[in-house]
Amino acid sequence: NIFKKDINEFVIPTTISKIGDWCFSGCSTLKSVDIPTSVSKIGNGYFNKCSTLTRINIPTRISKIGDECFSGCSSLTTINIPTSVSKIGYGCFKECYSLKTINIPTRINKLGDWCFNECKSLKSINIPSSINEIGQFCFNGCYSLTSINIPTIVNEIGSWCFYKCYSLTSINIPTRINEIEDGCFNRCSSLKTINIPTSVSKIGEWCFYECSSLTSINIPTTITSFGRKCFKGCGCEEELKKNERIPRDCFNIMMYRNEIKIQK
Repeated sequence: NIFKKDINEFVIPTTISKIGDWCFSGCSTLKSVDIPTSVSKIGNGYFNKCSTLTRINIPTRISKIGDECFSGCSSLTTINIPTSVSKIGYGCFKECYSLKTINIPTRINKLGDWCFNECKSLKSINIPSSINEIGQFCFNGCYSLTSINIPTIVNEIGSWCFYKCYSLTSINIPTRINEIEDGCFNRCSSLKTINIPTSVSKIGEWCFYECSSLTSINIPTTITSFGRKCFKGCGCEEELKKNERIPRDCFNIMMYRNEIKIQK
């Protein structure tokens, strides 16, 4: 970054139309920033690790927020994203520990990898119907998230997407989903019930691992592939063991699928 770490406030002049990537990165005492309407893009890592930033004014002309832009802004509690924004980058709000509320504009069609990773204070989020893809680790470690509504047009939910969402009690899986990827709901210990649509043909490894409150889950006949330990430690594990279609290694029961010869 080009600024000293002891900067507290910064007003960007209206003559500025472009700001370089990682410009304010590591400005650990920066609390307030005003971005002028002359700027149309917020690039990569602009405010990365600005740990005391509490206020940011984003103008309505902004169309893109870059990768890891607000990553590590641990004091930021709320942010208003203008409706003009059509893209949010990789890890954009990663480790925004205090973030409680955020709006997602309807022009955005993808939530990238690690987007809200470790947003520990985020209790709810409204995902617009324009979203068709949610990246891997997107909501990983969102401990306070209790519920989330996934739009019906979503056709991909990335691996470990809701890992360690301890407070999540319910979630819907859209009918366009073909695969529930590895670790998707791993350790969602408050998740009570889930309905898997017939569009799903594969459940990944560790998918429902340690979902200890999960008492009800349907297994459509369309599912032909089950990942290792996908139901290990879930609340309905004993009931699922009665289903002959589900391999034993889904419950961490050893299976010897190949013959092993030991030479003397």
